[in-house]
Amino acid sequence: MTQSTRTDRLAYDADGGLLIDVRGPRFGAAITSVVLATALVVQGGLGTALVVWQWTMFAIAAGFGLKHSVYGNLFRIVKRRLDLGAPPATEPEAGPRFAQACGLAVLSVALVALTLGATTVAWIAVGVVLTLSLLLASTNVCIGCLLYGLVSRMPAPLGAARRSPTRP
Repeated sequence: MTQSTRTDRLAYDADGGLLIDVRGPRFGAAITSVVLATALVVQGGLGTALVVWQWTMFAIAAGFGLKHSVYGNLFRIVKRRLDLGAPPATEPEAGPRFAQACGLAVLSVALVALTLGATTVAWIAVGVVLTLSLLLASTNVCIGCLLYGLVSRMPAPLGAARRSPTRP
């Protein structure tokens, strides 16, 4: 198949940034929602193991990029098997990757709280991530992506060195 007929190839923008199918993060959020809802219901050792699993999924996506995301790769397999066709739109990976890092940070708090015996704090943190994942899965509103948009437009701190566009 030529590149123009393949719908599962990775695409990049003019700056070399990964472009992702807009349906992928929603798919991943649905899986995350099931994992974390199950963790909240069962709690205990199995619940903690599910939180660790989800923490690992966030760590892979945030640390290595969405092309290495387990849920993203699963989405690409499902997309190919069900012949879902070309994406209705693409978006830069940066916002969703930042959202994965936010989920990683909040689940890190949850895991530290579980380790310290602060189970109420831990399960509230898990509930926050679950709520945000459900929001994305059901409405396509990604709070982490919106937060990324705000953070990426912030001016550099005073005194920070700025690079000249003509000099490195």
